[in-house]
Amino acid sequence: MNNHIVNEFDKADFQGVYEGKTLISSAEIIAVPWDIGQPQPIVKDILEKGKKNRLLDVGCGLGLNAKAANDLGYQVTAIDSAEKAIEYCLNIHQESSIQFQLANACDTDLNEKFDIILDSAVYHSIPSSDRNAYMKEMWRLAHDDTEFHLITFAPSKYGMPKPLSIELSEIIQLAEINDWAIQSVERVIYKGNADAISDFQKKKNLSIITDENGLTCLPSWHVILKVKI
Repeated sequence: MNNHIVNEFDKADFQGVYEGKTLISSAEIIAVPWDIGQPQPIVKDILEKGKKNRLLDVGCGLGLNAKAANDLGYQVTAIDSAEKAIEYCLNIHQESSIQFQLANACDTDLNEKFDIILDSAVYHSIPSSDRNAYMKEMWRLAHDDTEFHLITFAPSKYGMPKPLSIELSEIIQLAEINDWAIQSVERVIYKGNADAISDFQKKKNLSIITDENGLTCLPSWHVILKVKI
C-alpha cells in the first residue's frame, strides 16, 4: 500500500464531471458514466432483500439509489465528495427524508452506526493509497450486525481495465486486516451509461457489452462484509 503509484484514475475529476468537464484527462468523459436514469438493478435487489433500517449510501451521486432505498422504507443517509452532486440531490429530492451530506468517504465526520452500508461502485474510484482508511472508516460506522455491500469492477475481457478493475484478493486482504469478515462474494453486472464512455472505450480498446437498452454491462464483484467478532 505504501508503494502506490498515482495513475490517471486517482486524479479523476468527480466534481468536474457533474459540471460537464471531462472525468479523466486521457479521454472525453463529460457525462456522468454511472448515471443510468434509474437505480442500479443490483442495488435494487439488495434493497428489496434487506431489513428496512438505517442505510448509508456512500458516493450517492445523483441520489437514485438513495431515493429507491427511501421509497422502500429505509432511513437513508447519503454522502458524496462532489459538492455539485449533493447540491443536485438536495434540490431534486427535497421532498424525501434522505439526509444528503457532503463528505469524504475516508473521513465522513458521521457519528452514528448503520445497519446497511452501500458502496455502489465507489471502492475502485478511491486511490489505493486511501482504501485502508476507507475500510477503517466504514468499520467505525458499523455495528456487529451491519452488512457492508461493496460493489466494484472485476477483471474481465469485457469489463473495465486495470487499475479500475480490482482483484478479489486485494479486497479480501484489505477487508480482513481492517477487521471485516467475508460473508459472501458473487459476480454481478453493474450497469452504466454507454454514451458517456464511448471515447474512453475506443481509446482503451475495450470490448464492453451493452444490453437491450444500450446500457453497459460491467462485470463486478458484490462482496458482503460483516464486522469480525
